[in-house]
Amino acid sequence: MNRRVLFGLFLVLLIVLTSVNIYATRTVSNEDLQEDLHELEVKNEKIMEEKTELEMTVQKQEPADIQVRYDALVKQVSTFIEVAFQQDKETYQERKKEAHKVMSNDLASTFFPTETYKGDRKTEVDEVEIFIKTGNLTNNQASLLVKFKHTLYSLQSDQKQVTPVFLRINAHREEGHWMITDFQDVEEEGYS
Repeated sequence: MNRRVLFGLFLVLLIVLTSVNIYATRTVSNEDLQEDLHELEVKNEKIMEEKTELEMTVQKQEPADIQVRYDALVKQVSTFIEVAFQQDKETYQERKKEAHKVMSNDLASTFFPTETYKGDRKTEVDEVEIFIKTGNLTNNQASLLVKFKHTLYSLQSDQKQVTPVFLRINAHREEGHWMITDFQDVEEEGYS
């Protein structure tokens, strides 16, 4: 009888331990599933946000929208060249007012430091060519190369000097409006 009781107790103990293991496995498995589900929900949320951002980027890259941005940028740069590099006593005040519409205040102060024009020369700009350096117009930054002929007329003598000019111009777009923020003179040999 001792053997039968021991065998019975052993069998009951075996059944209890098996039941506890099965319960523990299901509980741990359920907790793991809950954790995995939470992680998947977080990943799904991130993916949905990325999808929304990509859809907005695609909308910005519609050919018509890109063309509108391109045209606006070219117009601003052309106006900047005319305002900044054409010097004339008669148009100084008009160009000074226009400067604040197309360039940063720092640049406007550089090109128009005084209330009246005090120079003894007149300059003109011809053959302006504008090249968009960064093809991505969907962001709010652009870099361009500009090439033009700058003609200097001395008002005291009848001398004329024509110089080719190559500039790298940086523009920033705020509230749908391009502003020229910076420019640098570029040597022709540097860009072939």
